[in-house]
Formats: sequence, C-alpha cells, structure tokens
Amino acid sequence: MAVAAGTGRAVASPPATASTTGSGLRQAVPHDSQFLTVEPDGRDDISFQDRLRHALRTVFAAVQKPDEAAEAAERALQAAAEALDGASASEGFLVQIRIVGVDVAFSDQGAGDEAAYASYRRLGVEIGVARDGAVRAEDTSVVGLDGRSFGLTAEQTRTGLSTGHYRLVETGGGSLSTAARERLEAAQTGLARVKATQDALKAFRSGDSDPLKKLLVDGESPAGGKFGAVFPGIGALAIN
Repeated sequence: MAVAAGTGRAVASPPATASTTGSGLRQAVPHDSQFLTVEPDGRDDISFQDRLRHALRTVFAAVQKPDEAAEAAERALQAAAEALDGASASEGFLVQIRIVGVDVAFSDQGAGDEAAYASYRRLGVEIGVARDGAVRAEDTSVVGLDGRSFGLTAEQTRTGLSTGHYRLVETGGGSLSTAARERLEAAQTGLARVKATQDALKAFRSGDSDPLKKLLVDGESPAGGKFGAVFPGIGALAIN
C-alpha cells in the first residue's frame, strides 16, 4: 500500500520487492509506488520538516486518532533525527516511508527460531533516509504504530531492508526495556494460561474434572497459583 502525499488517500499497488545494490543498501528511486516519498524542494529545512511531519501524520492517522497520530509522528521524527541530520547535505537526499511487518519473538536463551517460545507479528513504519541515491541500514528507522522505535539492531535492519519484513528477538534478563519486559510478561502469562487449560482438559477427558473446575471457577492453576479470570465474562459454569 502506498499513500499519496498531501492527500491522505491509500493507493493500492502490486506487491514488489525494493531493488538492492548490496548488503544493507537499497536504491532510492523518487516516485517509487512502494513508498511515500518526501523530497527537499529547494526551500528551507523547516518547510521540509513540516512536510515530513505531515506525511508521517498521514500514515499514523490511518490507525490513530488525530492527536495520537500527531504524537506518534513526533516520536517517529525523533527516532529518525540522527539519520536526517547526517544526510541533509548529501546529494539525492530524500525520505521514503512505508508500512512493514515486524515479527517479535521472545526467547530465554538465544536469537534462533528454535529458541523462541512465543512470537507475534506487528505492523511498523519504516523511515528510510536516502543519501546519494540509496537508503542504508544505518539510516533506516523502524517504529511501531505509536511512533516508538522497535530498537532493531544493525543486522536486523539490514536483513529486512529490501523485503520490508523484519524480525526482532527479545530475550529475558535485565537488558530488556520496560516496554519489552511488559510484552514478555504478558506473553508468558498467556502461554501459562493456555498450558493450564490444555492440562485441565486432558485431565477432564481422563475422568478428572477437578482441575477444570478450579481453573474455570477459581482461576486456579493445577500447578499452584492464581491466574485470575481465565475466561473473563464467561459467567458461572456448572460442571458435573
């Protein structure tokens, strides 16, 4: 999907892969239908920043209320500020924006798929700052739909630069950000609930209804501890 600059209209475009010239490098072609492109127009930097801000608001407004979209746009500008400052004097300077996918996986040990025990896909916004006709991984920021940076490493950015499909693996431990830790804890709680339900249903099929009763009525795990409402709003269940 591309967004026509200045109109706020979504324009359908066929799926395509951006051309690359090497590892961590993507050619930046003005008026590429895969991107919402903002170029300097010979006027001052304030004018360019305003037009870039407007373009980002247009993207975020598709999923946010106007005030929230404006806040998200400001956060996204901050995420891309270093790349914008470094590239502003370069030949072929422009900014390309597109919607991308980010697979977020949680792992206790490593970054491999085999170590991930929970994952989900999020939409993100890629802000690629082009200089000398190319977008480099180090000049690319990937933010969430709230404008906050995903914090991708240089290698993760290089891997997704051409396809628009990124992968982020968050590991346990003290190195996690507050937001990442909250997502990890939510994933762990959800998985524990699923496992408790599976275990209770397995016991029920074997003729033991007590674990399922405790789980549904009291929110109590067969392994001990409370889950709270496992099925919120389900009401009282009678299990004979």
